Amino acid sequence: MTLTLRTRLHLITLLIGWMLLLGCGEPAVIITEETREIKTYPFSDPNPIPILTKDSRLYPYHSFDGYSHEGKLREWTVIKLENDFIEVTVLPEVGGKVWGAIDKTNGEEFIYRNEVLKFRKIALRGPWTSGGIEFNFGIIGHTPSTATPVDYVTKENDDGSVSVIVGAMDLPSRTHWRVEVRLEEVRSSFETRALWFNPTPHVQPYYNWMTAAAFARDDLEVVFPGSQYLKHSGEVKPWPVDAEGRDLSFYDNNRFEGHKSYHVVGEFSDFFGGYYHDAGYGFGHWAPYEEMPGQKLWLWALSRQGGIWEDLLTDTDSQYIEFQAGRQFVQFSPSDQFNPIKKASFQSHDTDRWREVWFPLKGTGGMDAASSLAAVKVERHVEDLELKINAFLETDAVVRVSEGEGTLFEKRASFSPGELKTFSVNGIGDSPFVVTVPELGLSYSSDPDSRRLQRPFTTDPAILAAVPEATRLVNEGIESVKQRRYGKAKELFRTALNEHENHPGALKGMADLYFRSGQYEEGLSAVQKQLQLNTYDPETNFMAGNLYRALGHLTDAKESFGWASRSVAYRSAAYSQMSEIALMEKDFEEAERYAEKALKFNTENIAAWQLLALTARQRGEKRVAEDYLAQLLEIDPLHHFSRLEMWLLEPTRQNWVRFKDGIQNEFAHETVLELAIGYHNRGLGGDAAEILQRSKWTDKKPILKTWLAFLQNDASQLTAVEEMSPAFVFPYRRETLPVLRW
Repeated sequence: MTLTLRTRLHLITLLIGWMLLLGCGEPAVIITEETREIKTYPFSDPNPIPILTKDSRLYPYHSFDGYSHEGKLREWTVIKLENDFIEVTVLPEVGGKVWGAIDKTNGEEFIYRNEVLKFRKIALRGPWTSGGIEFNFGIIGHTPSTATPVDYVTKENDDGSVSVIVGAMDLPSRTHWRVEVRLEEVRSSFETRALWFNPTPHVQPYYNWMTAAAFARDDLEVVFPGSQYLKHSGEVKPWPVDAEGRDLSFYDNNRFEGHKSYHVVGEFSDFFGGYYHDAGYGFGHWAPYEEMPGQKLWLWALSRQGGIWEDLLTDTDSQYIEFQAGRQFVQFSPSDQFNPIKKASFQSHDTDRWREVWFPLKGTGGMDAASSLAAVKVERHVEDLELKINAFLETDAVVRVSEGEGTLFEKRASFSPGELKTFSVNGIGDSPFVVTVPELGLSYSSDPDSRRLQRPFTTDPAILAAVPEATRLVNEGIESVKQRRYGKAKELFRTALNEHENHPGALKGMADLYFRSGQYEEGLSAVQKQLQLNTYDPETNFMAGNLYRALGHLTDAKESFGWASRSVAYRSAAYSQMSEIALMEKDFEEAERYAEKALKFNTENIAAWQLLALTARQRGEKRVAEDYLAQLLEIDPLHHFSRLEMWLLEPTRQNWVRFKDGIQNEFAHETVLELAIGYHNRGLGGDAAEILQRSKWTDKKPILKTWLAFLQNDASQLTAVEEMSPAFVFPYRRETLPVLRW
């Protein structure tokens, strides 16, 4: 009997279906969400004393002060990403951290997983637990949400990979961070993809370090390419061999003094990691140098001073080290020593993205170069080379060794994830040579000068002496602002103005502080002095626009933002502000035009996408609005605004539940408040009131109830606020004061 093509296709489809039902077609990469019992040493309820008494930089967070000495089993949500080669676990209720990662081919942990959650007072707010990869965003140290729940969502991607996205809002800066942990089907490495955006009109402090842990063992050699290391103050020291002749890259050589922080610099390198020579395996990290130039090694003291922390932080998993990747050279803490290292700034409406790869090493003996696809160790003998390559994926590639213009070795080979490939090369001379594997992105040069950087990390005293005193004070003030030391910054700017009555930097610094503190008239006076010196200055015009807008002088605000938009540095942010003003004025055509202009210069300007969605809804263009909201969720899968707008477009119970259930972080009421304030600031006070009225948190949180009273112009509701919290006083948070529009 001859079967028709249609019948054969139908039978094939049925066969595939039966195979799937029988379990024969299970995917090679899976993501699961489960509840797992983990032995936990918990921390206490919040300290009722405001954190202002300890560290004003962290307000409105609270701290925790109580820690248990007894462990008990507790249920935690665990997200597991797994393929045939590695397994990665994530804890969304513990800061969203990667709990650990295992090489399934040998059972080794290339990211140290602490099998207990033993919270101890180490982080900015107190509780912290060791191990995994911690995502640190904010101002300094371990991020405020490091031990508490964050928002998360899991995804099966179109390319066959799986992801869990975690994230939260940093309350003091009101910036939003997200990290996607992504695993592909045939890959022995995993990725983290970060997104961080500043939706505010202010410059915010910029601090990010991805803090990974690995086992501390005597046979460990860390691979941190560089010629120097920096202390937290920026002070320079030699690396890897110190002034006493100790090779600090070997863990066992650090048996002196106390805990160690080595921020290694001096080479243009995309990778770092470590290798256990006796055990024959290791770990590594890769990211483009321009995205993640920071590489830090943290060690507990190799004495009882550090040993006690092994007992305090784990039960049976022994000591660990941290290998940290950063967006800056150093985790800067100012000192009396002057050097080029400073804190970085996060500009208004900026959105940052970067990608990192984390991988195991097996049998290589170390690492001399790495890419996102492979790592190589190059061992040079008298007249030959041995190349040991771990690829992270399956592919064919050409391994080539060149010396000058000539090719010494070339061979095509097949690579598989986690498999060790060894190549021997004879006839090596004394000249520098280059190893390349183009299909794997690998490139290694034996000439260290090809990677050496000339960037200075010290300051010539003569250069410093030539800086005018007023300018030096202004620079110190700017650094204080970036550290959220606003009182100190104000003193420095005022002293500079006493030295130089109309110093441009000091005037702009004071204007910024006045804006942050709601003293808009004083801020405007400062910027107008600067505009009398330079009417086109983009930074001053951007400040002026913000101050005019806060005072309700919208025409002057638009004019100032127009001049700020002449500079690429302020263009997208200025157009976003102009779009918001147009939305407030119900000029939807102009609101759309400015939002589109903002996106031309920053395609991931979150505020601009929001404004397009809001404008479309105000026009009654539901399908258009939905498209914009879908784009926002593509950029940020945790975007609460998008789900809230879906409800405002179609106010069904299902849409409200989808929005409400998407908020899983520790400060759910702050998420709702931030959204409500955003609507109010854009002239949509009715929407803001409706959100607060419907929110289950409003009757529990005095600040939400107070805002609702303000939005509805109903002072009688403040009686309920007093009953909820007699001690509740303003300001709760400057950005949320009803008397301010900002």
